[in-house]
Amino acid sequence: MIQDLISRLKQLSVVERGTVELKNARTSDYYINIKKAYGDPELMFLLCKNLWEKIPKEVTCIAGSGHGGIPLATRMSGLYACKLALVRDGPKEHGMIELIDGHMPSSKDKVAIIDDVFSTGGSLRKVIEILQPTGAEIIGCYVIVKRGEGVLPVPWQYLMTAEELL
Repeated sequence: MIQDLISRLKQLSVVERGTVELKNARTSDYYINIKKAYGDPELMFLLCKNLWEKIPKEVTCIAGSGHGGIPLATRMSGLYACKLALVRDGPKEHGMIELIDGHMPSSKDKVAIIDDVFSTGGSLRKVIEILQPTGAEIIGCYVIVKRGEGVLPVPWQYLMTAEELL
């Protein structure tokens, strides 16, 4: 099944060649744009279904951040009847000035954090830091593509590696 996903992502040309600056301030000669797959409802469903298979079923809340994680988390929340926490990179400068929209996790929640690409883990560590004061148990982080190496304070899993897409 994962090989079929990899083939479909390659057909969509999710790997874009050329020098790019990554979110972690490093440069690379390619960019993995999983968001291209979000426009295909069937492919988006398959990405979510395969990620869901890695997530322990006691999860009560799905959390996502950024353009890569929020669409995945939103779709998974709807498909699998979990609460949805939308985590901001920084506080809004208007309104309630919150870092979390949607469901505010509590000590009763078990949270899975979703993202598209793991490079160094910096984005996921930030989401973990924002969620920790809620008292929720963070079960782990789940991503589509493992691009690089990094350490997280919780377990994490991925569907495929960058090398499989190249």
